[in-house]
Formats: sequence, structure tokens, C-alpha cells
Amino acid sequence: MMIFANFRRLLYKGYIGRMALSAVAVWVFITISAFPVSALAQTNDAALLLFEQAASMEQENPTQAIATYEQVMQRFGRRTPAATRALAARALLNKGSVFSEQGHLKDAIYTYERIERNFGNERLPDIREVLASALVSRAEAFYKLGDTEKTLALYTQLAQRFGNDENDYIRSLIDVTSWRIAEIKVADKTALSSRP
Repeated sequence: MMIFANFRRLLYKGYIGRMALSAVAVWVFITISAFPVSALAQTNDAALLLFEQAASMEQENPTQAIATYEQVMQRFGRRTPAATRALAARALLNKGSVFSEQGHLKDAIYTYERIERNFGNERLPDIREVLASALVSRAEAFYKLGDTEKTLALYTQLAQRFGNDENDYIRSLIDVTSWRIAEIKVADKTALSSRP
């Protein structure tokens, strides 16, 4: 602000001509236009660095990995470039996976639900992959808790929501879940028939 105030004073006193004013205006425009691009790149780099730190801690210090994944979400989950939001969504997915591996299935389910709440309306393919993966992971967590009804409902939701998606990864998830649904139904029938 001080630079602009001094510049204005010099302009009014006649020390700076109109040509200089045009040159300064162009310089200001170029500087302001270039800033967001470099700021966006720095934001993405910072998010990626934090994400990689969390991923490297998963085995040795899962509690710290969970906290770091949450930092990625808190810092970069909103009002950031699409690629950075996708990384934040993936951080939540990984956080849920760490919870699941630690046996904290209810925390994992809650984390997978957060992905839907925070990114459910996104159209970016990377985020849609995370949304589909979160549905599958949530279904598996319910299955581990013994709730086959919710598991089957989530697999059905995946097929209904993403059934027309052309993304190869999502298509493969739908194919795998079709087999998984059949497997669960057979296991349930076997369990029912073996009861006295």
C-alpha cells in the first residue's frame, strides 16, 4: 500500500509521466497475474509433501499418520485447486484405511462417510475414484463388523451411482463388487443352512 501511495504522490506532483504510468500498470498486471499460478503450484507441492510424510508413517507410527492425513484434509480440502482437493480426498481414504488396519472400524466408517460429505458433488475423475473406493472400503468395514445388510446396500449403491462411469478403475471396482455380492450371498445361505 505504501508503494502505491508514494507512486500516486509522485504522479500528482508531475514527476512521473503517463508513459511511466502505463509501464507500471503493465508490470502490476503481470505480477498479479503470475502470482496465483506460482501460489497454486506451491499449494499443491505442500499438500503432496504432507501426504507423502503421512504415507511414510503408516507402518511405523499409524497414529501420527492419521493426524498428518487429517492435516492434509484440513489445510487443502477446500478452496484449493482440483488436484490438491483430490489429494485431500485421498488423504481421507488413506486415513480410513489406517483406522481399518488398526481395527478401529467405526472410525474408519466415519472417515469414509466424511469423504462423501466433503467431496460427494465433485466431478473430477480422481475424486470420483476416491468416492467409489470409499464406498467399497466402507462396505468392507461393515462386513467386518458383521453387518452384511449394510455391506450389500453399499455395494448396490456403488453400482447404481457409478454404473455408467467410463473410468476403468471405477469399472473394475464395480466388477469386483459384483463378485463380492455373490460371495456374501452364498456365505449367508451357507451359514443359514448350517444352523440347527
